[in-house]
Amino acid sequence: MKTRRIIAAAVLCAAPLTIAACGSSDSAVPNLKGTWSGTYEYPTPGKTIEKSPLRIEITKQEGSLLWGTESWTNNGQSQTADVLGSLSSDNSSVILSSVGGFFSGNVGDNSMRLRFVRTEDPPTAFVVTVTRGN
Repeated sequence: MKTRRIIAAAVLCAAPLTIAACGSSDSAVPNLKGTWSGTYEYPTPGKTIEKSPLRIEITKQEGSLLWGTESWTNNGQSQTADVLGSLSSDNSSVILSSVGGFFSGNVGDNSMRLRFVRTEDPPTAFVVTVTRGN
């Protein structure tokens, strides 16, 4: 009987610590709606380096799910593409996909450090930091 009381007391004392430890460690979902911009350099198949401005506009966000567009310059021509994405379960990183490629990276207060991978022809990859604008 004494052993049961000790076990019960230990369970009651440990319960608040267990509940706190099991609680969500996720941070609040950041609001990524808005316009993010930066400039990046990327390698070309011709072994040259090209430079381009990048603009990502997140137009809709529902929880961790994202919709938007990306805009960039390719050979002097303005290009745009739709992007779809989501935040990670701990809200510290993001992935945005478009036809032929994707961005993945870390989310900060007013900046995102993104890696881009393009798998279509011609393939390329680069890293860019975009900051939230007006």
